[in-house]
Amino acid sequence: MASSSSSPSVLPSLTSTLSSSKPSIPFSFKGFTKRVNNSGQILKAQTLEFSGSFFEGGFGGGNADEPPTTPWSGISAVEDKEEPQCPPGLRPYETMVVLRPDMSEDERLALTQKYEELLVAGGGMYVEVFNRGVIPLAYSIRRKNKAGETNTYLDGIYLLFTYFTKPESIVALEATLVTDDDVIRSSTFKIRKRKY
Repeated sequence: MASSSSSPSVLPSLTSTLSSSKPSIPFSFKGFTKRVNNSGQILKAQTLEFSGSFFEGGFGGGNADEPPTTPWSGISAVEDKEEPQCPPGLRPYETMVVLRPDMSEDERLALTQKYEELLVAGGGMYVEVFNRGVIPLAYSIRRKNKAGETNTYLDGIYLLFTYFTKPESIVALEATLVTDDDVIRSSTFKIRKRKY
């Protein structure tokens, strides 16, 4: 920690450096304040105020005639779509499925269609599938297929199914997912409404 005698010499040089830099930004320098806390340690703090700086004017280029632009002005919100209401007797669920990374696009589409049909046959409604693509796994997963071959996977194709269905149909879905050789890992969750 610097001694108190060196603080005055640092203060003028810091002030002159900040005030002479280009482009100039108006600021006020509050200096160092010393406080001694209960343990006897000396705390030093420095405060700078930047009034009229870039951050106060927003993101615009400074022209008063043009409306200010934000970095996200050209991007439409994904959350604009209204979610359907859950029909009576059904509950909202999410199923995350991790598929083998070496599957072709046609195999993946056929598997997605198979599980969509299984959900609808079990009484499911509003089935949506979101393909997150190939993502590295947090840890390697060893999986043995029906032929007895063992494979270790380091990444997988993530699919997220969201749907409304009867609680009884989840058992059939999970049993099918567990026995499928193309599925590395899966988990189903009941979606609970947020209270806030």
